[in-house]
Amino acid sequence: MDWNAVDAERLFAAIRQRRPRSDAERSIWAFERALVAARIDGSLLRHLLVACVCLVAHEEDETPRTVLERVFRRAVSDQEWREQYAPLIE
Repeated sequence: MDWNAVDAERLFAAIRQRRPRSDAERSIWAFERALVAARIDGSLLRHLLVACVCLVAHEEDETPRTVLERVFRRAVSDQEWREQYAPLIE
């Protein structure tokens, strides 16, 4: 994947439409930082994901698995991801 070619503005617009304003802007801020890492080296995304999950687990006095399970339950469906969001990252 050529992360340098990604124009995330359509994704950001979709996030702004779906989420309350303050939550949307926080999500966009996080995506912007993740894109910086991806543009340095795409493999950094996996390390960033693990680090974030571990920090949230520590902050909430939970395990990384519990954090991931909670996030999984809140995630959009596979079909919604493929049809609505994945194309916005191309």
